[in-house]
Amino acid sequence: MSQKEWTIMVYMAGDNNLAVDMAYAMEQIKGVAGDGEDSPNLFVYYDGNSPSIPTLYCDFSEPGQPRYVRSYMVPDKLVDVPDKENENAADRRSILNFVDWCLNKVEVRGADGEITYGRRANRYAMIFSGHSLGFQDKGLFRDETSGRSMKMRDLYFTLEDIVSTRKELLAKAKRNKVAKDMIEQETKVLAGQKLDLLGFDSCVMGMLEVGYQFNYVAKTMIASEGSVPTAGWTYAKILGNLARNTKAGEDPRMVAERFVRDFIESQDAYTVGGVSVDLAAWDMSKMGDLTNAFDALAETLVTCFSENDIIYRQMERVILQVHWKCQSYMYDQNVDLGDFCELLDREIGMMIEEMAFTDRGILNEVQDRCRDVLDKLHSVVILSGFSGGEYQYSNGMSVFFPWSLLAYEVSKKNYESLWFSKDAVDRSLIWSGFLKTYLGKVAIRKLEDLTEDAAPGTKYRYESGIRFAEPGLDGTSEGSETGSDESKLAGSKDSKLAGSKDSKLAGSKDSKLAGSKDSKLAGSKDSKLAGSKDSKLAGSKDSKLAGSKDSKLAGSGGTDQFFDALRMFKNIESPWNISGFTKRSHD
Repeated sequence: MSQKEWTIMVYMAGDNNLAVDMAYAMEQIKGVAGDGEDSPNLFVYYDGNSPSIPTLYCDFSEPGQPRYVRSYMVPDKLVDVPDKENENAADRRSILNFVDWCLNKVEVRGADGEITYGRRANRYAMIFSGHSLGFQDKGLFRDETSGRSMKMRDLYFTLEDIVSTRKELLAKAKRNKVAKDMIEQETKVLAGQKLDLLGFDSCVMGMLEVGYQFNYVAKTMIASEGSVPTAGWTYAKILGNLARNTKAGEDPRMVAERFVRDFIESQDAYTVGGVSVDLAAWDMSKMGDLTNAFDALAETLVTCFSENDIIYRQMERVILQVHWKCQSYMYDQNVDLGDFCELLDREIGMMIEEMAFTDRGILNEVQDRCRDVLDKLHSVVILSGFSGGEYQYSNGMSVFFPWSLLAYEVSKKNYESLWFSKDAVDRSLIWSGFLKTYLGKVAIRKLEDLTEDAAPGTKYRYESGIRFAEPGLDGTSEGSETGSDESKLAGSKDSKLAGSKDSKLAGSKDSKLAGSKDSKLAGSKDSKLAGSKDSKLAGSKDSKLAGSKDSKLAGSGGTDQFFDALRMFKNIESPWNISGFTKRSHD
């Protein structure tokens, strides 16, 4: 039996509110099956949320002969997993076992009656469908039955195992000191080559930081910067066209380009309903050049805030203006990279003309860096498209640019664990370094001085609340000042305010604020705010925002500290023991 050109594997993590839409999508995929060598092998992993439907391995390669196999009935799996009818789709072992079944274990009977095993091909596509929130681990392929989500790091290592050759797997096993009786399992070849196409039918995965994470495992990647409707991709059209029009040996970049064009054109009929989508295809071989150019831009921006006061003040205004106007995604915490660079270049040009700067060196350098990023971006993005007005300034790739330091801090662990951050020689001079400088030093509104000796009728600010009796912490001795090394105010090392280990504010163990047992705010039994029974805000029954019925954005249910921190406001230094009035009384 001759080997086909493509094997396409679609992994549907639907043990959540996406289950029904994924079932419809699976029927579309089943209808794509066609005769002949040009028709691809088609596989679907389906994990729904009905207790009566087990996790399924589906082979739709033969027209009119769909095969559904219960996962827990598959013998001799590559990696041992709990023997349950409903698998945890957020477990990397589930992905490895499914791919092994597709490529090594499916019984295939040829026209001459000969039986072979596995549906190998010249090229491989792996598409993931499920909840996501970009680089954040929170909600990635969320599995409600197990209560688990996948970590971005685990997803990378899973894909690395899939694409590794026997030689690479042996080297890895040696480094990890794998036991002899496990060598055969750990070094079994799956695809054994880079994925020709890696797709994410999931929200906000079209980030530079995400793309760099998978730079070494795929030749092309397809993803959206913004939200993906729960209905997901129009598989019937895009896979149908791939099956009918793809020729042997065709450049995967051409296949990815056609994939994007077909999806965007298929979505145009739904703009009347207010549906907006975007999708882009990337050439992953150019990702390193783009990342280097972006790091250089970040380094130059950091330098702008260590230059003279005039440059500092003007760049503070320019970046705020650009950030506000820029095309945004993920609760306005991501910005389109191309739009950001275009706007920044334009605003600096206008500033130079209006201010008549004599020393333009650093400003011209920022413009040059922006143009270099745009040039490299155009090389990476094979095709970017949008349908509907919400994402009309999309250029195919976004980056993380939150509005507050708190939003960065709650994302810091995930963000700085990415290869995008780890591969940097000096973290202070890449984008994460710029974010910490800009959000923590430039954009943050500082605490004003106390005015305890203010005259009656003028603004009055005084230190309130308790005063510590410990040496150096009595409010008067050295070290008591807000933000000092020994401070126990908000955000300091030993703080006991919101989000800290011993906090009793929102989200903590003993809290009686939002989401806690006795709370009457968001998410609580008697609440009418977000997450409550009658709410129409995010996460509620009738919500149309993230995590709700019509969105693939990760995260559902009531409000919590993480999503609360992503709000656009409150980038203000806020110690707890400061009070004041707009006018001091005469008493």
